[in-house]
Amino acid sequence: MAPKTNRQCRRGSGIMTHHIAIVGSGQLARMIALDGIPLGISFSFLAEPGDDTRCVQGLGDVVERTAEHSAAELFEKLGKPEVVTVEKEHVDIELLSDFSALCAVHPNPNALAKFKNRLQEKQFLQQQGIPLAPFMEVSNKEQLLSAIEQLSKPIFLKSQEQGYDGYNQYRITDDNAEEILNTITFPSAWVAESFVPFEREISFIAARSPNQEVAIYPAVENYHKNGVLLTSLAPAPNVHPDQLAMAKQYIAKIMDSLDYVGLMCMECFVEDGKILVNEIAPRVHNSGHWTSRGAKTSQFENHIRAILSLPLGATECNGISGMLNLLGATLMPDEALDNHTFLTLYNKTVRPRRKLGHITINHDEQSVVLERLKVLEQMVYNEED
Repeated sequence: MAPKTNRQCRRGSGIMTHHIAIVGSGQLARMIALDGIPLGISFSFLAEPGDDTRCVQGLGDVVERTAEHSAAELFEKLGKPEVVTVEKEHVDIELLSDFSALCAVHPNPNALAKFKNRLQEKQFLQQQGIPLAPFMEVSNKEQLLSAIEQLSKPIFLKSQEQGYDGYNQYRITDDNAEEILNTITFPSAWVAESFVPFEREISFIAARSPNQEVAIYPAVENYHKNGVLLTSLAPAPNVHPDQLAMAKQYIAKIMDSLDYVGLMCMECFVEDGKILVNEIAPRVHNSGHWTSRGAKTSQFENHIRAILSLPLGATECNGISGMLNLLGATLMPDEALDNHTFLTLYNKTVRPRRKLGHITINHDEQSVVLERLKVLEQMVYNEED
């Protein structure tokens, strides 16, 4: 039996309101809510003990989960949402499955389970015929030795879970292989990935609704530093039509095979003119932040539209957009803003490498966007040419 929805109509107004609960209380939850509130949608947030919830202060009730809470009790405390969604893939799948007996859960727990674990994700993509870099499971020292021997170096050793933004990851070369072998403690779960001599990194963001409507944004070119996204440029320049067609085919196939509802990001390498899928993020994504200023519909609103079975919004670009992440440092508005530059802060305290906000540049000329990105990056990080 399908779970009941919890739509409430304001008497006499004819206005249908929706209530969404978000698992998580970080910047992605914040930006989803900020795009949904103007649509008349209310929000609540499920936080783990000790989570910093400042990002979502004033945007809806925050419920702190404890071990004593059942799914039914949390559902009540969250305001009996029509839909439960997530801002991150590292979530309690069993809890989401329990929620699915009470309301819709998007993306569905089965899809989130596949992308929560890096090995399961790669095995799933491999089964779907999606091209990937060579990889090997590593759960003991012998498997790590085999990976070091067989894969092209440098090898990237990543934790199967909770490995993101450069955390819980090692770069293995001939020079440091013995040191890494002595550093890793087993039993533990890892994935070893072969080096890809990529020409560029691009990502594709798509939304899919329950009626199988799919909206795909233009390709985005990304630049990472120390394992963390630093800048994005949209639309990515000079992407061959065959690459675009293939990538769109891949992300649509992934979503359809999982009956996926919501927003998804597919991060890719371009190697020798071919698309290799690197990672899937089953949520709104950092490389899509430019859409708030540079697309006809933001990724956050299209995620909301998808999970509420509303018509998806247009994804075309409004000119050229660049995005700069503010990592452990930021600028004041009077330093960052000009006629084509927009500052978004997340209401976080400063900490090294922490994502504190982002800056978006939107202009008709790519050269202007690139120059402004360069200037702002130097201002934020005090870097010289």
